[in-house]
Amino acid sequence: MNEISVIGGGSWATALVKILTENSIHTNWYLRRSEQARSINRDAVNPDYLSFLKLDNTKIYASDQLDEIVARSKVILFVVPSAHLDKVCAAIPKEDLAEKFVITAIKGTVGPDNLLPSAYLAKYFKLEDFQQAIIAGPCHAEEIARNKKTYMTLCGPNESFIRKISKGFASSYMQVNYSPDTLGVEYAAIYKNVVGIVCGMAEGLHYGDNFMAVLVANATDELGLLLHSLGALNVRLGSSTYLGDLLVTGYSAHSRNRTFGKYLGQGYSVFEARQHMGMVAEGYFATRGLMATVSTLGLNLPLLQTTYRVLYNHMAAIDEFKLLERNIK
Repeated sequence: MNEISVIGGGSWATALVKILTENSIHTNWYLRRSEQARSINRDAVNPDYLSFLKLDNTKIYASDQLDEIVARSKVILFVVPSAHLDKVCAAIPKEDLAEKFVITAIKGTVGPDNLLPSAYLAKYFKLEDFQQAIIAGPCHAEEIARNKKTYMTLCGPNESFIRKISKGFASSYMQVNYSPDTLGVEYAAIYKNVVGIVCGMAEGLHYGDNFMAVLVANATDELGLLLHSLGALNVRLGSSTYLGDLLVTGYSAHSRNRTFGKYLGQGYSVFEARQHMGMVAEGYFATRGLMATVSTLGLNLPLLQTTYRVLYNHMAAIDEFKLLERNIK
């Protein structure tokens, strides 16, 4: 892989562009705001996200013209919030991706049918399985920007393609692992954002480490039950892409979902918490989509249900956690 097109201008996209360009991959980068693109081309800085990071813009062509960026590469990397993916796809002619490979670095469900991002892209652009790959964590963009040791997982049925593109992401600080379990990995990435919100609410409500440990232990059980019910294969729940991603999202100060949940625990309304964030907390949208999926499966997942009631039924976090205390062990 010598060239790639990246769609998305947030911190996760910025961190991935950093890795790619360090590996001498020429990167065509779509950003929605023309001011962002100009700043990257001129100053090698994304002014809105990870603005402390100096990028190698000799290997970057940034533009706010989506059609141009898509046309430039055979490999397309989608790194947009799940809530915006359908709008981005609507701006791309369906035939434009027919002969391309597509990598997804999105955590959430898409559209009224609550499809996984890879499933939505496959359906919309009529992609075959061999054309797709998925990036999973645990990976905080802020730590990648500072060259902190990180383990990334690439998933997909086309192992030869994934082995090839993994060279574009591997480095002295980034280890890339392979997993064939696309279904499990994508759902785990959605669920862990819900857990981040729950852990944040617990912190905002001044629960201690003892309770937090019980919360995460129960979250691990819930994740295992969810993946088993969905028919996910080759799941090693204790591995980095499952438990590791869940832990870092629940505990890390870099976690947007944890920060969002902390505001809710402190008594802020959902609207106020979202305003304070200034960035998308994927767990907000993920909770609704995942709840719809879980309802069809008939599962009882107390942590997910608690989060849903706080976010969408406007229940007070303090009251919901009193109920949750009796439903976990």
